[in-house]
Amino acid sequence: MQVGNIVASPGEHAFGYLDVAKSRSGFSADIPVHLFCGSEPGPTLLVEAAVHGSEIIGTIGILNVVEKLDPTKMKGNLIAVPVLNRLGFELQDRGSRIDGRDLLRLFPGKAKGAANDRLVHRYFEEVIRQADVMIDFHAGGRTAYERYVCFAADRDPANRTEIEQKRRQLVVAFGLDAAAYFPRGIFTGTETEDSIEAAGVVMFQPELGGGTGWLVNGHSDVAVAERGIWNVLKAMGIIAGEIETDGAACTIYNAAVVLWKPPVDGLFIRKKGFGALVQEGETYGILQDPYTGEVLATIPNTREATVIPSGQNWPTVGSTSVGILGSIDEVVDLRTAKLSVTFGK
Repeated sequence: MQVGNIVASPGEHAFGYLDVAKSRSGFSADIPVHLFCGSEPGPTLLVEAAVHGSEIIGTIGILNVVEKLDPTKMKGNLIAVPVLNRLGFELQDRGSRIDGRDLLRLFPGKAKGAANDRLVHRYFEEVIRQADVMIDFHAGGRTAYERYVCFAADRDPANRTEIEQKRRQLVVAFGLDAAAYFPRGIFTGTETEDSIEAAGVVMFQPELGGGTGWLVNGHSDVAVAERGIWNVLKAMGIIAGEIETDGAACTIYNAAVVLWKPPVDGLFIRKKGFGALVQEGETYGILQDPYTGEVLATIPNTREATVIPSGQNWPTVGSTSVGILGSIDEVVDLRTAKLSVTFGK
C-alpha cells in the first residue's frame, strides 16, 4: 500500500510524512502517517487523532497500537495518523493557526483553495479514500470530559444503508457502554460526514477524556482508546482475537438535547450526573461567580432526556455547549449482538 511517497509491502510497517500544501509564509504542516500492510489481503482501517490539536487521548492510544501491532499477522491494513493537525497540536489549539479554521469542517477540501483546504483535500484523496473504516478520535480538550462514541444519524432508520448498518455494528464493537448520534441539523453542516460516506467509508468518532477528568481518568481513557482500535481490527477480521467491552450492553442515545451556556461567563457547576433522567425545566447546571459565589445564571433542561457522558466542569468562557442529553434509541446486548463486519474488497 502507498500514501504519497510512503510505501509498505505485505508484512511491513512503514512511516513517513505526507507532504501537503504550504502557507503563504512557506510553513508546511505535513502529516505523519504509519502504514501497516498485512501479509494477507483484507480491509483497511484508518485511525486518526488530533484533528483538533488539543485533543490527545487518541494520539497516545494510536501510538500504543503502533508499538505493538505485527503486520505479519494481519489480513488487511492499518493506516495510523497520530496527529492530523500538527500546528494545532504543537500550539495546543483546537484549530489551525494557518487560517484559524477547524480542519474537521473543511472536508473534502479543495484542490485549489487556501492552505488548509488543500491540506484536507490531499489527505482526503490520498488517505481517506483508501479506507473501509475510519476512526476519528476526539476528546473534551481542556474544558470538558467525554466518554461515548459519536456517529452520524441514519437518514431513514427503518431502511438503513449498508454503511449505516456497518457503522452501528462497529460503534458497538468499539467497546464503550454509551454511544450517541445527533439528529441532522443540531450542529451546523454535515458536509464532512456526507463526503466521507459518499467515498464509501464507514466513519465514527470516539469522544474520550479531556478537561477536569484528565488527571483522574487519563490512563484509563488512553487504555480505552487503544482497546477500541484492537476491537475494531478484530471486528473487521484484520487480526484475530476476542472483543473486550465495558460491560454486557451498549446504550445508544438520540442526542437531541444540546444545552448552551448563557451569555455570561463563570464557573460552570453541573447539578445532574451521567445517566440522570432530567425533566423539562429542571436545572441542569448553574454558572457561578468563582470569587463571590453569586449564581450568575441557571441552565434549565429543554426537554425530558438523560445525561450522556459528556459535559463541562470548568471556568466556562464564550459560546460553548455545556450539556448533551438524549433519549434511549437502543440498548444493544453485547452477549448476543453480531459485532463482526465483512468487507468485499
